[in-house]
Amino acid sequence: MRTPAESKVLAVLAKEWEFKGPPGIMDISDIVAVLPIAPSDTLAALKTLYTSGLIDMNTLKTSAFLTPEGYAAADRSGNRRHEES
Repeated sequence: MRTPAESKVLAVLAKEWEFKGPPGIMDISDIVAVLPIAPSDTLAALKTLYTSGLIDMNTLKTSAFLTPEGYAAADRSGNRRHEES
């Protein structure tokens, strides 16, 4: 089971995927800035999601993005909300 921090990271990357297209690439500093949780919790969540294969990172580990499995996991956990305009 994912922690609340991991769910929030998946949700923000899924939103980026939906707005900008797959794979939802974001700088790690942007992920830390946008989430209302401690930076250390965000970084720990990123590490856990990376080791479980739900996200991947660039070679310098400065950007993160969802794998298809991560996008599906965000959808299954109800983190993606389809808002109508």
